[in-house]
Amino acid sequence: MTQTSFRKILIANRGEIALRVMRTCRAMGIATVAVYSDADANTPHVRFADEAVRLGEAPVKNSYLNVERILEAAKLTGAEAIHPGYGFLSENAEFAEACTAAGIIFIGPSPEAIRKMGLKSPARKLAAAAGCPVVPGYDGETQDDETLRAEILKIGFPVLIKASAGGGGKGMRVVRSEHEIADAIEAARREAEKAFGNGALLLEKFIETARHVEVQLLGDQHDNLVHLFERDCSLQRRHQKVIEESPSPAVDDELRAKMGEAAVKVGRAINYSNAGTVEFILTSTGEFYFIEVNTRLQVEHPVTEAITGFDLAKLQIEIAEGKPLPFSQSELKTSGHAIEARLYAEDPDNSFLPATGTLHDWRLPESVDGLRIDAGVEAGSEIGIYYDPMLAKLIAHADDRATAIRKLSYALRQLSAQGVTTNRDFLIRLVEHPAFVGGEAHTSFITEHLDELIGGANEQLNQASAIAAAMYLQRSWQTADSLLAQIPPSYRNNPYRAPSIKLKVGEQETEVAWQFVGGKFEVTTMGTNSTAEILFCERGAIRLAIDGIQREFRITEVGEKLYVASSLGSSVVIRLLRHPIPQSADSSGAASSPMPGVVLKILVSEGQQVSAGDALLILEAMKMEQTIRAAADGFVETIKVQTGQVVSPGDVLVQVRTD
Repeated sequence: MTQTSFRKILIANRGEIALRVMRTCRAMGIATVAVYSDADANTPHVRFADEAVRLGEAPVKNSYLNVERILEAAKLTGAEAIHPGYGFLSENAEFAEACTAAGIIFIGPSPEAIRKMGLKSPARKLAAAAGCPVVPGYDGETQDDETLRAEILKIGFPVLIKASAGGGGKGMRVVRSEHEIADAIEAARREAEKAFGNGALLLEKFIETARHVEVQLLGDQHDNLVHLFERDCSLQRRHQKVIEESPSPAVDDELRAKMGEAAVKVGRAINYSNAGTVEFILTSTGEFYFIEVNTRLQVEHPVTEAITGFDLAKLQIEIAEGKPLPFSQSELKTSGHAIEARLYAEDPDNSFLPATGTLHDWRLPESVDGLRIDAGVEAGSEIGIYYDPMLAKLIAHADDRATAIRKLSYALRQLSAQGVTTNRDFLIRLVEHPAFVGGEAHTSFITEHLDELIGGANEQLNQASAIAAAMYLQRSWQTADSLLAQIPPSYRNNPYRAPSIKLKVGEQETEVAWQFVGGKFEVTTMGTNSTAEILFCERGAIRLAIDGIQREFRITEVGEKLYVASSLGSSVVIRLLRHPIPQSADSSGAASSPMPGVVLKILVSEGQQVSAGDALLILEAMKMEQTIRAAADGFVETIKVQTGQVVSPGDVLVQVRTD
């Protein structure tokens, strides 16, 4: 076939994946075009590109899913090809066809391959015909509620309901009892329709304590197809991955060869080209079953790049240019071990619900050999409700698994992301968990160990954060005034009371009192006496020796909040009024928003009787739904929101009268 050489590529995506593809293009000498929504007008991926074109308003249907505007942007800038990244239009066969019709090359598989693998039910049938084992389940075309209910009962609990048309955990529910069936079908279908425009569902037996292992495929347009080994993606919450590694600790050479062969068979069956991934469930006894094919680059592709030394985005571009693969299967080998962690704007202590806000401080670890960070944010970035909450990926590569884990843990501890609640500390606990370090992992691992991974006050972290905040404020007050700067620290004309400040650290309120004695501060807080020595203090950072141990604390002030980060973890410290204003209690029950989002559906009406646990309304934020339920029996007194309204955490949504 005829080969071409791209001079300009439009990246139809945003954030870290857009930047990641742009960096490869720049290294190849290819100009790039960014597209953006109004919410992303001043984001890093827009500024990094050679050219950028506005798509529309923030909602994805007006921007990143607007095929007409994306194609217009490509024509306007003279881009010869479009790279879709992942998510959005990356697995949309109609978009790939529209690119071809417009004379633009789609950097991905053929529309036929996307279509064959785009619906999970037909994909299961195709994989089975190719000789690949599939999970027992139902993939029929009859989709009415009664049929699905009957099939669920036939399969036997637990059953996994999946959106046939998509991935990423959207439209996915685990059903463990008969009374959950109706709500699960409705929620999965609604989420699937909203995310993928297709409400068809697939049922599969939910295999407990299984691993999620996937195989990277790469094919060219000259009938060459290879696999680039496997990735273990077993650590998941909400059916979405948070930790990925390669090679899998559970896969030996013999099993690796079998899984790779099965993946290539599926790829051959659809004449696959470009990058794709075949996903499997791996049981504890070594049996593996086909789940689906992702016809795009995966979020976790950097771990494969780390162990193989290949740039998958570069290979994607070269394949789209018509070049053959520069290697055969027999020439491929791996080097060392790689592990990736996804940093999300979310609250692990609140069911991993998405978080929004301003990223006031953003500092990445430095000088860690073998560490790669793919990020789409910077200090000052606004994290909103419209897009996926992933902020960055940290990838550590080393000669062996233990060293890779150690590097990743260290890097996470050195990272500072202040102003938005993140899963950073959760990730640290996860990769340091003895069972995971020992090689154990399965798709229910996080649920099984949740009490060890989240919650629980960290007394050492809270005390150190309170002391650091108090010392930082004390030094800031002293240096802010030229007269105060001449007075010894903590000087008082009333010697009988030490200076103090009331703070709230997490959920704990405390008073920090200090005295300057012998060149050090004697500090009392949370029932503990400590010594603290200020080694240096500048805007945004203080280095303290607390009881002889030196640490640096990064501190970002936003109003009465201080975001404090150190190697111990992250804390939000709030300055409290010394004499709080009394507030009266509300006798009514109020259902409040646990997260920022958009009101998707209101399920009750004013005056309606409700019981504890009844669904009141459904919120949507960052591609996920959350059902808000009544906390007690009563009747709906007032509905304070309407469908489509944007709400913030703590906003009262429905007032329920309980007396």
